[in-house]
Amino acid sequence: MPMKKWKLFVLFLLPSLGCFAQTYIPMPTDSAIWRYRVFDNDFGTQVLDRIFFLNGRDTFANGNTYHIIMSRTCRQTGGVGFNPPVVTEVATASDIMYSAMREAGKQVFQLSGSGEDLLYDFNVGVGDSIPAYVGKDKVTGIDSILIDGVYHKRYLTTDTTYFVVEGIGSNRGLIPELNDGTGSVIFYCFTDTPVTWSPDTTVPCTYVYPIGYGLAVSTLNNELQYINVYPMPASDVLHISAKGTSSYHAVILNCIGQEIWSGTVQDSSNIPVGAWSRGLYYFLATSDNMIPIEKNIIIE
Repeated sequence: MPMKKWKLFVLFLLPSLGCFAQTYIPMPTDSAIWRYRVFDNDFGTQVLDRIFFLNGRDTFANGNTYHIIMSRTCRQTGGVGFNPPVVTEVATASDIMYSAMREAGKQVFQLSGSGEDLLYDFNVGVGDSIPAYVGKDKVTGIDSILIDGVYHKRYLTTDTTYFVVEGIGSNRGLIPELNDGTGSVIFYCFTDTPVTWSPDTTVPCTYVYPIGYGLAVSTLNNELQYINVYPMPASDVLHISAKGTSSYHAVILNCIGQEIWSGTVQDSSNIPVGAWSRGLYYFLATSDNMIPIEKNIIIE
């Protein structure tokens, strides 16, 4: 082979080899945070600054283990075209379980009322369909982007405004279905120590903090001593007791975030659970001074 053609062949071969040798990066399972701003056009004046985060807790459903996705929101309202500055905000409601996800065979699934939905498929190649925020798009190209010293594969699609990044999600955030056609979404950034990524570096990467606090996600659940839920596991009656004089508005959610029970706890409450399905539930409460409280409940 003439020298010039051989050099040209090597130049084409090396990127190809590098591509095949690139290590797959799975989605995070703990501590990661995705930050958004949602403009709700149904009302025209509502802005939601929201974070999704993984709190290190899992749930079991449909024979699979899922990593719980929590949501924290700061809701602001104003006149037409309301768009307040992007700054550190205090949440306007207690954290809730939004959904849960699992990964298997380079596919990422979200727990849903009908079972589970496919969020991402990192097995796809050029020309294959890929889940998107509206139906499905097709992959038009695959390249790599360097994030904190590590290359992540990026999947470009037939929607030139939408792409997916391995180990992170999409440029529309973790759950692109948030953009449902009735509003618009700005995805600020993803953080998972030591990884930080933003599709638009001109937009600041801000936290939405818990109610009444200036704490990070890792210190959210430090007020659990205010309330007791027992026995654990429960089979017939679940007892809830509150210490001190504070009253609590409480809800109990099932593993897919549906509300099963709600009420106000002053001193104690007894909840019949004998007819409930066996499994994991979540107790969420907010006190008079707006301290968010979260506990796991097991029904047998």
